[in-house]
Amino acid sequence: MESSHSPPRSLKDDLIEIFNTYFKLGYTTFGGPAAHIAILYDDIVVKRKWLPNEQFTELFAICQALPGPASTELAYSLALVRSGFLCSIFAFLLWSIPGAIVMTVAGVLIGSIKGDIPQWAVHLEQGLASAAIGLVALAAYRMSTTLATDKLTRILALVSGSVSALYVAPWLLPVMMIAGGLISFVFDAFWTPLYTNLKEKRKRSKDNPSSRDEDLEQGHGAKEPETSDTGNSDVANESSSSDPRQSGEDTEKPASVHSSLRNRGKTDPTSQEKPLDGIKVDTAYRPPFTYSKKLGIFFFFIFLALLIAAILVRALVPTSRVAGYGHLVSTFYFVGSIIFGGGPVIIPLLQTYTVASGWMTDQQFVVGLALIQSLPGPNFNFACFLGAVAMVNANGSGVAGAVLCYLAIFSPGLILKNAIIPFWQHVREHSAVKKVFRGVNACALGLVFSATWLLWIQTNALGGSSGYHGVIASTAFVASGYLDVPSPLVIILGGAMGAIEYAVSK
Repeated sequence: MESSHSPPRSLKDDLIEIFNTYFKLGYTTFGGPAAHIAILYDDIVVKRKWLPNEQFTELFAICQALPGPASTELAYSLALVRSGFLCSIFAFLLWSIPGAIVMTVAGVLIGSIKGDIPQWAVHLEQGLASAAIGLVALAAYRMSTTLATDKLTRILALVSGSVSALYVAPWLLPVMMIAGGLISFVFDAFWTPLYTNLKEKRKRSKDNPSSRDEDLEQGHGAKEPETSDTGNSDVANESSSSDPRQSGEDTEKPASVHSSLRNRGKTDPTSQEKPLDGIKVDTAYRPPFTYSKKLGIFFFFIFLALLIAAILVRALVPTSRVAGYGHLVSTFYFVGSIIFGGGPVIIPLLQTYTVASGWMTDQQFVVGLALIQSLPGPNFNFACFLGAVAMVNANGSGVAGAVLCYLAIFSPGLILKNAIIPFWQHVREHSAVKKVFRGVNACALGLVFSATWLLWIQTNALGGSSGYHGVIASTAFVASGYLDVPSPLVIILGGAMGAIEYAVSK
């Protein structure tokens, strides 16, 4: 198959493409990390076709296994492998700055305001989150069509989704990723060949040579060998099982709505430019941006040096109930370096380090927590609010505190991502690594399915009509999956439906 390569592009062209892709995401990515993954998948893989489905899932799995905000690291790494370091930093700023500005202003001006969350804000947030549930469910379904294609990967996805839905622990996500990779490697490299050989030997021992000669003399052909019904048989015949043209089906039959939805998640590197949201989009094949493993090792040592410095500052500088810039930076860098699982996991740790240290009151912390839940963008923008409040209470610069905490909490994950990318690009095509990633991707898929349930529980915890929230989620699923409504508009529609619930219940 011939692939069409896009012509050489300038830095200006790349920056314009990043702006057109990420600018609106900074204002429309409501719903938390799970919804962010779904929106990124729909916009970058399904519509813009920057990279294949498998590479997206591998990057997602790596982000889940690294400390820091998984959805932000994924957004950053997608831009990095597309267009390089400068464009990835630009994408990160477009992704996170809108919410960071709001949280900074809130921390400086209204951090001390006390009171309950307004009821209209609760219904608005529930509408936005319900629409996000539909998008997450759609993304999980689309990803399953290529990542859970045999018994082993389906079982791993089921176990991963079930465990992550029932238990919450910072160490759980990376452990499940590693376990899934080891299981798929052992299964594909050892168990399947052994099982296949034993089955063939058993069949040969049961064969009767005299009866076979008799069959041949009577004109009967030999039986076709039966295929092994193991999980790896699907992998060995991946090209035939995934291509309906080789399955004996009528290829001229018009695609059903079901099949068209399944095929939307699959990328075609040979597709040409198509309009998207009124913008000309380059969907022709482009080689990914690459850099040396030595540079990756350099980034890892930067991460390690800054982590050691943060630990030393926290250990050697006396703690005080009045926040200082040094303690702020070291605390938030340390938190960003040890947190696995993203935003929800970071909340209790930040509360311990900020409220228990006396830098702010518990009520101030809760006001900021309520605000970040209703804003688009990464939950780690909460650090801007906390840094601003801490420094305002210490009679310092709230803006400076917000900026320093913003940089400190995001830096560890992004630096580590820079360190990992060149090694991932180097080894991902190796046979052994493919066997490992088969299980890792299946476990990552299970996390996306469980995120649908966890987001549903969180959305309905504040009351309201769970049935109506289900209607919003279903509307979002159909609108995006069947009617091709852009994900940001789907999120806005969900917020509008949440406002309607408030107006009716008032």
